[in-house]
Amino acid sequence: TEDVRVKSFFEKNKAKVSSIKKKLVHFFSLQFGGQSSYDFDDVRAMHYGYNISDYHFDSILDIISASLDEQGVKKKDIAEVLIILQPIRADVTTGFTVRMEVARKNVEKGKDQLFKRMGGTDGIMSLMDALYKIALVDNRIKDLLLKDPDRIKLGQGVYITEMLGGPKQYKGQEISTIHKTLGINDYHFDCFMGDLNRAMMGAGHPESLIDEVLVALEPIRADVLGHSRDAMDGVVMKDGQCLLDRFGGDQNVEAAVENMFDRCVEDPRVRFHFERAKAKQRQIRRKFCNYLTGCFGGQVSYDLADLRPAHYNGNITDYHFDAMVDLFKTSASHMGVEQGAMYDAVILLNRSRADITTGCAVRMELAKKKNQLEGSDQLFQRLGGLEGMMAVMDRQFECIERDKRLNM
Repeated sequence: TEDVRVKSFFEKNKAKVSSIKKKLVHFFSLQFGGQSSYDFDDVRAMHYGYNISDYHFDSILDIISASLDEQGVKKKDIAEVLIILQPIRADVTTGFTVRMEVARKNVEKGKDQLFKRMGGTDGIMSLMDALYKIALVDNRIKDLLLKDPDRIKLGQGVYITEMLGGPKQYKGQEISTIHKTLGINDYHFDCFMGDLNRAMMGAGHPESLIDEVLVALEPIRADVLGHSRDAMDGVVMKDGQCLLDRFGGDQNVEAAVENMFDRCVEDPRVRFHFERAKAKQRQIRRKFCNYLTGCFGGQVSYDLADLRPAHYNGNITDYHFDAMVDLFKTSASHMGVEQGAMYDAVILLNRSRADITTGCAVRMELAKKKNQLEGSDQLFQRLGGLEGMMAVMDRQFECIERDKRLNM
């Protein structure tokens, strides 16, 4: 409740905090092999409405690691705890991931439409008035604004108008320069964005528009805080050595990747995604090597911005991702990689989960919502009813008969 990276999520009354602690105890007991009545199916539903990102999830893992270390738990056991908790990342962050991805796609169509939907300059400045009515009585951040609230509100309004696709009229100092000496941290930024969320809800803006505004404004965080949000620095560097060196260098990474890919083309869980021409397989292996080398602290030759687009249409689920990670662990162990380095590598790999699975997650969530809103019968009708389904089945079995993978 004191860590600025996640503090805003735990500002509850004592009874609520006590309830959260109790649920966490039962959840951890279940995860680590103990007895518990906790229903794991509740995890996604419980977290879906919160804006919990991978950064927040990694920060929680960092806090758990530090707490266990303070209690004298062995580093090997701490690493195992972190590995066990990695697969629940999707259940905790999916709600935010889906909302932000849908919003990001809409923003990509042009911020000018976002500016218009906000009501233009007048609409945004009116929102700033509503926001400051909330922020100036918010004990968490009001001291940062009370010195000259009208001037700050006006400057922020002009800047935010520009960020949302409006006219470029901001002539103030660089955002990083303005905030450099103010001591603003993640907690303050999250509180301000939370107040903005409430102001937009109070103004009657739809959730989809609120999400788009949050997506458009999120990049400001790095300039306001004066640093990027990376919870992985402590994983990459330990005792003065980068993970690449602890893993055994470039050659060991390349050998582990080759071993993993050989396993992937045979493993029924992921084989479908790796049945490619040899030239394509070599290309994928090379890119994965380059990606890992950069993530492990070596030379960066893979553009991380390419990761999500490359996997977006692949229908890769968390099941496939976990299978891949499992095969990587097996390959690293086969190569004799030191256990601590292997655990850190797995933690870093899990950091890419959202980029690899988001495409499938978004499509599945949108399809589920559409089904819930319109009723399951609408899909049946769109497929042509019973007659249409029979035509689909006929066509499917024609394909099966010609597919050498299935025609045994």
